Amino acid sequence: MIRTLPCIICFMFFCVLSKAQDIHFSQFYNAPANINPALLGSFVGDTRYIANYRNQWRKVPVNYLTFSGTYDTKLKNNIIKFGDLAIGGHFHYDLAGDSNLYNAQLSALAALSKKLDAKNRLSLGLSAGITALGFDYDNLRFNSQFDGEVFNADLMSGEEALDVKNNIVYPDLTIGVNWSHRVKKSRSYFNVGLAAVHFNAPKTNFYENRIERLDARFNIFIDGGIQVHRRIDIHARTLAQRTGPESEFLIGLAGRFYLDPHLLNESAIELGVNYRFFDLGDAWSPTIEFHHRAFTIGVSYDINISDFDVATTNRGGLELALIYRTARTPEGKPKDCKIF
Repeated sequence: MIRTLPCIICFMFFCVLSKAQDIHFSQFYNAPANINPALLGSFVGDTRYIANYRNQWRKVPVNYLTFSGTYDTKLKNNIIKFGDLAIGGHFHYDLAGDSNLYNAQLSALAALSKKLDAKNRLSLGLSAGITALGFDYDNLRFNSQFDGEVFNADLMSGEEALDVKNNIVYPDLTIGVNWSHRVKKSRSYFNVGLAAVHFNAPKTNFYENRIERLDARFNIFIDGGIQVHRRIDIHARTLAQRTGPESEFLIGLAGRFYLDPHLLNESAIELGVNYRFFDLGDAWSPTIEFHHRAFTIGVSYDINISDFDVATTNRGGLELALIYRTARTPEGKPKDCKIF
């Protein structure tokens, strides 16, 4: 596994040449359902709860608010003999701009994983859901409502004659595959996954007489960790995405220090930084995470370095992630999971 980190770094530089854009979190590794449904059940324990919150550009008129929640659990009495089945649910809500443009989704998740040997596991995942997309006309202003001196809301906007819907609902499918490798008697691990989000290319047209389809978002996700000391781990993560002509690339590097490395009472602090860019730099995101037994709390803040910093003065977005895991007792009752 000492070779893992150089491989990850090489992949990160290779992915700079590829290009993705959709609802995103800077702590992308703490929002697995937003990346790849094959990551369902990829944790130690039996049940997992995840909450993500992001408030971006709060001091700019077009601020963004995003939050999501995910639940996944491993089925112990599987009727599928081929492998292990995990199921779950996911929702997210995104609100942006003066038009209150919103994107709300509710979906069901399932992942089937097969243990290849003592160290390797292959997973296939599916997400099927419903997405609602809409906006509000009331707060919008158009050039035609400027009377030469001031804005006049009584003037016609010129949009009234257009046959436009202000909300739509469409089905949304995502498929993915993930391979994971874990080292015995060590905290070292390695994940690599591929996913196609909006795989069904749903219709998203607001105009009645026009058909517009949402491009599929393809991504590659790599996550690796190396135990370099009894109390120290190094983590590297990367996510490359592309949808239509738009692209996005994220990279993260962090060090985790274990206050208590004992298996049943693990406690750690992780410090790191994530970097997101499109063609050029977009934002730095310093992060800190607290790990204690079944809980993980992540806090990050985006420092905007794009051309938009004229409006943001380098301020980006606060982001929070909360993860809680449980494990079953021999009698089948849930308890706190002390291993992660």
